[in-house]
Amino acid sequence: MVDLADDVRVPRLGLFLPGSTVGSAAPDAFERTADLAGAAEAAGFDSVWVPDGPLPADADRPGAEEEFEPYSLLGALAVRTKQVALAVLPDGAPARLPSLMAKIVAGLDVISHGRAVLSLGVGPETDGLALEQLDEELQICRALLTEDAPSFTGRHFRITDAPNRPRPVRPGGVPLVVLSDHRQVLEAVVDRADALVVSGTAAEVIDRTSTVRRRGEAAGREGSGPVILWTCDLHAPDTPGANGDDRQLASLVDAGVGGLVVRLVGDHGPDGVARAADRLTAALASP
Repeated sequence: MVDLADDVRVPRLGLFLPGSTVGSAAPDAFERTADLAGAAEAAGFDSVWVPDGPLPADADRPGAEEEFEPYSLLGALAVRTKQVALAVLPDGAPARLPSLMAKIVAGLDVISHGRAVLSLGVGPETDGLALEQLDEELQICRALLTEDAPSFTGRHFRITDAPNRPRPVRPGGVPLVVLSDHRQVLEAVVDRADALVVSGTAAEVIDRTSTVRRRGEAAGREGSGPVILWTCDLHAPDTPGANGDDRQLASLVDAGVGGLVVRLVGDHGPDGVARAADRLTAALASP
């Protein structure tokens, strides 16, 4: 089991940035995205998240071909913000080699003065082979982000005396996050990930949180395992769905969810972002 660094801080209040597409009808797409990231930072969000595209695997996803390459977008946002962590919200299996991921994210961490997050997703396959590959990816990423010239030999990947320059700003590397709703995946990565991003209804997330906690306790993880982040839609106040959002938030915080990554529904302006931050901060602070 890899010891997780005490100085790696997992973001707890994230905003998924909409409108991060570039096309003939949106020449100001980046400026709008940067303005929203700035509004999130000013409102108290501690992280902003962007979609993982465009990639060959996204060919059938509507609009994917018009999305910014995510790490290029985060690099630009790094110089337009000062405090928020910068992360990708993956929607499938990794399309980049783990050594390349570590290289990209280490550079982003330097550019942003220590605000990068490395996140991995999973595809539809959750068999032993897929879990083994994800485990190797996490090990390689952790090693390249924390060690001078690590070596690793696995069934799927291998590195030999691999340098990773520039090194991340934080001595403990950057947070490693896995997004999945599969029980097998959540159980498999408890020993490797700093945080897990899950979705679903309150009942489903509570069940997944319990699974992670039990597995973490069995593995001897301090704090019973990685931080659980719930990704969800958040409706503007006084709109259909808002009351249901608040009830789910209360249930999930009671169940041990440690943070949120939200998509705003119906209000994407600075005032809407500020109102959302106030609601979410109150929910996370509630006893």
